[in-house]
Amino acid sequence: MSIGEKGSAIIVVLLVLLVLSLLGITLLNMDIVHMKILSSDKLYQAAYYYAEAGLTQQIENLCNNMEQLYKDPKVVSRQSFLMRLLQTPINPPKFEDYEGKEVKVNITCKRNNSVLNKDEIVIISTCRIGNINRSVKASVHVVWRDPNEEDFKLDHSSFYISEWIETR
Repeated sequence: MSIGEKGSAIIVVLLVLLVLSLLGITLLNMDIVHMKILSSDKLYQAAYYYAEAGLTQQIENLCNNMEQLYKDPKVVSRQSFLMRLLQTPINPPKFEDYEGKEVKVNITCKRNNSVLNKDEIVIISTCRIGNINRSVKASVHVVWRDPNEEDFKLDHSSFYISEWIETR
């Protein structure tokens, strides 16, 4: 062994350690980024499901109120029926925090005046979890039937969902 070769082994070992350390740090950073993406995706999906739950609840409230309105003697026309139906209280569901972030659901309900010869109600449910927002919209057709008619029957054809989509 010559005098110039004595320190080369330690330099090679240090270089290999440096390369392995850089590779390990890079893999660790990639793993952290993937965990953040996964966490964000979970929030994104959860926000959709919470918005969908709010929408489903409001549709159920409208259905229940519709049944009561048909029994109300003050409701005598299609207009009074629809007006009272639109006055159905909006009570967004309350949810526990999701992964330490507040879950806030907001629901709006309004008449769609752009549809001719049909009474359509548009319900939009929006959920916010942290900085993630997701919205779901349903268009609901309401068919007025005079409860004083002989063949009156309250069934699924009186109230049906014509569209259910995610809005952006």
